[in-house]
Amino acid sequence: MLINRVRKNHKHRKKWAKREGVSCFRLYDRDIPELPFIIDTYEGRLHASVFVHDEMDIQEAQELTLEWLKEVAKSLSLDPEQTVLKVRARQSGKQQYKKRSSQAQRLEVNEAGLRFWVNLHDYLDTGLFLDHRQTRERVSEEARDKRFLNLFAYTGSFTVHAAAGGASETVTVDSTQGYLQWAQDNLELNQFAGLQHRFERADVRTFLEDEAQAIRQGVRPRYDLVVLDPPTFSNSKGAHPPFDVRRHHAELFDGVYQVTKRGAVLYFSNNAQRFSLHPDLEKRWEITEITEETVPLDFQQKRPHRCWRCLRR
Repeated sequence: MLINRVRKNHKHRKKWAKREGVSCFRLYDRDIPELPFIIDTYEGRLHASVFVHDEMDIQEAQELTLEWLKEVAKSLSLDPEQTVLKVRARQSGKQQYKKRSSQAQRLEVNEAGLRFWVNLHDYLDTGLFLDHRQTRERVSEEARDKRFLNLFAYTGSFTVHAAAGGASETVTVDSTQGYLQWAQDNLELNQFAGLQHRFERADVRTFLEDEAQAIRQGVRPRYDLVVLDPPTFSNSKGAHPPFDVRRHHAELFDGVYQVTKRGAVLYFSNNAQRFSLHPDLEKRWEITEITEETVPLDFQQKRPHRCWRCLRR
């Protein structure tokens, strides 16, 4: 059942991916309830995550899943030894931010004519969120001559698309230095370099406060285009106090309001379950949910995120 499902998906999505100019896409997402894992392909290599519950034996689940994945790889004429498997279990404290490996093997992948570095081994996530391809394209289409701000930037993929779209300036903000360096590497990989691309290591809330003060003092101009894609929850070293998107998103919207022009566009997204926007946000923002337009073909079976386009009043 698994092999048949993956082969069918691969046949159709490989053609679609070629048309779209992408080399990474989803092949399987817990389609069969008894097989609770996700399979993606990156440049012809399988990358998978198995979801384990408290009552499951993690090592046994990992070993069994890896055997299945190697058979899947063979059925697709891919190298089974190139298959990478991660275990996703309930995390606590700072465990969710730890490295899984230190192989430092980077792979260059393609998306819409742009190149990105991914790491299939060392972290739970690879460095490129595949479900936001369409959102990145929208940013690229709106970026020309805009001053662009990327908050919770991770590895800077939105910044690369904004630069490709002709942004006059980009500012990339994340609390982790390793991710900021990764973002800078991604821009350089696409030959976007220079003083117009600024990188800030900071807690986003602190950055917005400081940037608003600099704008009031006339030190910096306001932004035209912003991406805000926060984690559901974070208690990382740079987050003071711990961040919860349900509780703190209105505070972030207020911070973005303080640093943007009238008519500026904010793209806001998150992965939280049972999330609802604070009702008072409509007073300052014209908000349109665009989730259906931002979920690509290979993610439509399970909605991976929600996304809104917000126009500053």
